[in-house]
Amino acid sequence: MRTILLFIGILVIPFIGVSQNTDEQILKIRAEFQRINSNHQLEKMDLYNEEFMEYTTDGGGQLTGYFENGQLVKYIEWIGVSHGSIVIAYYLKEGKLFFAYEQENKFKSVYDASGEWMSFDTSLQPETIFEGRYYFNNSRLIKELKKGERMFNRVFEQSKFLEHAHVMSNTLRKKR
Repeated sequence: MRTILLFIGILVIPFIGVSQNTDEQILKIRAEFQRINSNHQLEKMDLYNEEFMEYTTDGGGQLTGYFENGQLVKYIEWIGVSHGSIVIAYYLKEGKLFFAYEQENKFKSVYDASGEWMSFDTSLQPETIFEGRYYFNNSRLIKELKKGERMFNRVFEQSKFLEHAHVMSNTLRKKR
């Protein structure tokens, strides 16, 4: 019995260390996130529609970059779509993505008397239907937190997400 418990202990101990290391990294990420968001002296720059989008959506788009001492530290990509909007905030340290927050918002659907869908009510604020928090360390996803369901069940693909983030950050740096 002792041998079995010792064997189980040997197997579990490395995972405890990894979990603690990830928790420490996330605490550092949150501290840097809060530091950036509390800095009201950041230089702001906006790009609209075709200034950063290959294809303009029906609701348009906006890319807002925030610079600290000439370095891009945060940018927000807002994409308007017919059903609402998709907003992703990216946070960088030393040019590397360390955190991203994604939100999908949907307008309320309008139905006729028979219950058939007619349109979206754009007179009201859209409802947040999905939130994603992505924590990175050295361009590697270390934790993903999701709440809700995306409208079209898009799947998070780390390589495509990082590639898109790189393109958007380069676009902001070049236009500055």
